[in-house]
Amino acid sequence: MARYGTAYCGISTEVYTTIQGGSRVKIGVEFYIEAIIGMIMITGIIDPVKVFFFNSIIGNDEKNRKAAAAKVALIVAGILVGSVLIGRELLQLIGIDLGAFGIVGGVVVAGMGFEMLYGGGPSHPQGAKESEEGPMSGDNLVMPLAVPLIAGPGAITAAITLTSAEDSGAALLAGLLGVAAVVIVTFVLFVYFGNVMAKMSERTAALVTRLGGLLLATIGLQIALGGFRTYFGI
Repeated sequence: MARYGTAYCGISTEVYTTIQGGSRVKIGVEFYIEAIIGMIMITGIIDPVKVFFFNSIIGNDEKNRKAAAAKVALIVAGILVGSVLIGRELLQLIGIDLGAFGIVGGVVVAGMGFEMLYGGGPSHPQGAKESEEGPMSGDNLVMPLAVPLIAGPGAITAAITLTSAEDSGAALLAGLLGVAAVVIVTFVLFVYFGNVMAKMSERTAALVTRLGGLLLATIGLQIALGGFRTYFGI
């Protein structure tokens, strides 16, 4: 059960929540910001390769660009929102401790970040193999673009991990905010910045990916530490 603190200048500065073991933890606005940044980095939506896939699928049909972008965004939303809403309960149903999952999930997210940092490209859970293969005959907006290039195993794991980071409504809200950010950025980039992103140089794309990997590795380690805290009731 969560109890929210006071707000200053219209911004809530802290949230008090009770986690497993009865300890009370203070969650700041940074928790929500990290969730949003983390989900955007994990899905790698700002990767020009994904824009290339999108442009290859729709071709010169600019009239349907918005409809196609909306379809991709809705598919991604459905998968990730489902992960946020039922992932935690599914873990509890099969007897997996949320703290232990937070530790493992945080390590997985951090590993993805290090792979992006040193490789300069998407990690394997983000669909690196599919990115290298490129679009093939018969591909559509669902596969491989929406799944697994955007809402892949890494993104699903991260969505569940975020909602398991704290035993409260604050974690659920953070997960939903992260998914909402991904959906909005997906639609806006594909519709309004598709051509610009597709023309981004490889060096610039690699730099953006490496910076995102650094942020992702840091967030993953913080999630893992939160899992330790929940598991041991610190």
